[in-house]
Amino acid sequence: MDFDPKKDYYALLGVSETASIDEIKKAFRKLAVKHHPDRGGSKEKFQEINEAHSVLSDEKKKQQYDMFRKGGFGGFGDGAGFDFGNFGGFGGFSGGATIDMGDLGDLIGNIFNGGFGGFGGGTVPSRTAKGEDLKRVIEISFEEAFLWTEKKISYERMQKVDGVKEETCKECWWKGKITQAAQTMFGTFQTQVVCPTCHGYGKIFTKNGKPLANGGLEEQKETISIKIPAGIKDDAFIKYPEKGNDGIGEAPTGDLYLKIRVLPSNKYRRKDNDLYVKAEISLFDVVLGGEIDVPHPEGKMTIKIPKGTQIGDKIKVGGKGFGSKGLFQSKGDMYVETHINIPKKLSKEEEKLWKELQSLEK
Repeated sequence: MDFDPKKDYYALLGVSETASIDEIKKAFRKLAVKHHPDRGGSKEKFQEINEAHSVLSDEKKKQQYDMFRKGGFGGFGDGAGFDFGNFGGFGGFSGGATIDMGDLGDLIGNIFNGGFGGFGGGTVPSRTAKGEDLKRVIEISFEEAFLWTEKKISYERMQKVDGVKEETCKECWWKGKITQAAQTMFGTFQTQVVCPTCHGYGKIFTKNGKPLANGGLEEQKETISIKIPAGIKDDAFIKYPEKGNDGIGEAPTGDLYLKIRVLPSNKYRRKDNDLYVKAEISLFDVVLGGEIDVPHPEGKMTIKIPKGTQIGDKIKVGGKGFGSKGLFQSKGDMYVETHINIPKKLSKEEEKLWKELQSLEK
């Protein structure tokens, strides 16, 4: 086995048993920086979290580890009906013969429908895969979403450290794995595990003669300027190439995905590309018509109120909604939602006039 089922790897990384691979990797990176011996951390603690990461970040090994912890691998021949004596093909099985763990892993994997595929293997970090993509959330106002805005954001990402030297690991010679043998009651088992010297990278990364973890990457602050286009919708994503985590060695850098969250407004609301604005009008405007000023993200606008406007009517102003200008113009409309402003107090003259109007109706 490439793990110790008695250890609680989840507790070591501070994650739940339902944590995703990305959450596990993120937790490991933070702890690795915190406990790295070069930064005054404990070597034993660093080795423990590295061991936990090497198991939980690999789906097959994680599956094996979880099954061992839950007792799913117990009972070979003890209530499980598994009898090694039935495998006549392994003539030297009980006579101290050397058995390749990889072959046995294939056999066990077939018996359990692949549940133990990779038994005796070890996950080597990809030395050519692209760096991890990152996702961040940025909040903007309703007005900024209507127009456009430019902002500066800061975030943490794994970057190559300046002055890092790379040397081929002399224990695994670039393979990232080493072969180990274990004596058991069934014979000598051979298995491959992640190289403890280079942690599976196949190379040793050093700076000023001191080894670096994480393939020579460190979490550093990055500040970039972003341009958010006009008319962007809530929960939209903007991609910034090569602004994610750097790759190991010559591997390319990952990308940054910004999720745009548009804050709600007490003046406006959006429906598709149409803009809705609330406006108060007087009873005189309703009866006689008139003009009122209404707010708009581009600036205050004056609109006409038609005579006989009813309570709850919407006044349409074409081409003043969300969209783009130009030859192929495609813009939504603005709808003014009218609300009658009924005065709570009247002067004596105003009250006299209203009574005169009331008498005319009779």
